Amino acid sequence: MKSIPALSEPNYRRFIVGYSFSFTLYWVTLLAIGWWTWETTQSAAWVGFMFFCDLFPAVLVTPYASALADRVDRFLMLRIVLWITVATGFSLAVTAALDVLSPSLLALFAVIEGTAVGFSQPAFFGLLNRLVSPKNLSSGVAFNSSIAQTSFVLGPLLAGLCFSLGTDFAPLVFSANAFGTLVYLYSLTRVELQPAPPKHDNTDPGAIAGLIEIWSNNKVFAPIFMIICVALLQRPLISLMPSTNGIFDILRPEAFTFLTATYMAGSVLGTLYLSSKNDDTGLTEQSRIWLAVMIGLLVAFFASMEAGITQIPIVLSLLFVLGLSSPFVWTANTIVLQNQTSEGLRSRVLGNSFMISRATGAMAVAAVGILSDWIGLSYAMCATAVFVAVLIAAQSILRNRRRLMEPRP
Repeated sequence: MKSIPALSEPNYRRFIVGYSFSFTLYWVTLLAIGWWTWETTQSAAWVGFMFFCDLFPAVLVTPYASALADRVDRFLMLRIVLWITVATGFSLAVTAALDVLSPSLLALFAVIEGTAVGFSQPAFFGLLNRLVSPKNLSSGVAFNSSIAQTSFVLGPLLAGLCFSLGTDFAPLVFSANAFGTLVYLYSLTRVELQPAPPKHDNTDPGAIAGLIEIWSNNKVFAPIFMIICVALLQRPLISLMPSTNGIFDILRPEAFTFLTATYMAGSVLGTLYLSSKNDDTGLTEQSRIWLAVMIGLLVAFFASMEAGITQIPIVLSLLFVLGLSSPFVWTANTIVLQNQTSEGLRSRVLGNSFMISRATGAMAVAAVGILSDWIGLSYAMCATAVFVAVLIAAQSILRNRRRLMEPRP
């Protein structure tokens, strides 16, 4: 606890127990949707449509949900949405248990769940600064990220164990997120929030105000831009890991999760370091260096694969260091955002940042997947890395030009 300042606060410890349990079981249910759909339809198109139904509603409602969260009690809003999530999860489980679940009905449940995420995330992100004292906010943001990365490993592993039992156990895995959310809700009843920082009365209450703030305020735009860049690299790499493993015959097909787990282990280590550092000084500028490292490592990884260098120690080492680099871009800039965003716009800026990065990552996965059918996965991933490098160079040129045009005192 001494090495991670946020954990020295009992209030935060109560919160993180429920959050970590819930987030892990969320992955079980999310993956169960794709698993059940495939087992039932044997259609990749249906599987893709299910995940689209989960993602797209959140993208649509987040700007409006973020504006709502900035006007109401975020803690109350979060708990209401979580109770809706519980009801949805148990309804899905009962529907599956009664053997009346169809792909179309499951898609409807996915839309409801995706919409709930669109409302819960702005409330959650806007609330984070009241779960820990101001001096430990950076540590809390980073440790939350480490929990999310750990859940990304544990959730799929637990889901795989459940799937091995067969579709008769579908009601159990469909209800996993609901059970986890109940634990989360209980932990929230034990939490005493920090006093809310004052909001400025002249803050625009509209949904568009958050997007304007992102575009016009460089202290907000710069970290979000870096988050978008790393999403373009990380999401395709993780999502297409089964394809990477299959194309280059690294491990047995069913063992591809070990590659993902190695990447995430590096990410967890990086976020734990940031948790102990508990300081956002210079993080955005340093993240440019780390992003360059990620680009170089990504190109080196796929160049090695193309050259036939697929020895497991080399592959795992490259993936681990890639994962280690990621938090110094993604998490570091999330910390900066939490510290730089005003209270009146907190949910809109942070919620829209989440929505933009999620949508960008999803589009990157789709684009790399399509491009890989034409030129191969390695060249598609390397092209993405080059594209990100060009974006960074262009943004740096524009930033320097803007500085030169600013009037000097």
